[in-house]
Amino acid sequence: MAFKEICDCRRSRGEQQFIWAALEIWNSLPEQSRWKARRLIEEIARTPGEGRALYDVLVRGMAPPTVSQRTGVQRDRVYDMRREFYDRFWP
Repeated sequence: MAFKEICDCRRSRGEQQFIWAALEIWNSLPEQSRWKARRLIEEIARTPGEGRALYDVLVRGMAPPTVSQRTGVQRDRVYDMRREFYDRFWP
């Protein structure tokens, strides 16, 4: 999935693109950055299903509507979790 700026995110377009690029090379990130991202996903997600949905959007690059259909997590919640992740994460 190509980079697309997130509306209502407190990060600048450049910062968002940096975070997106870091997530695109997930396996190449230092273990500490991956651990930080996993920990933040756990903090943001209210349920294990939401955690899986957020991971699929961020790391696997799946579209929020697709993830919503697969996991049963409301589409708006998926978008909100993704925005919160970008607001709070910095590798």
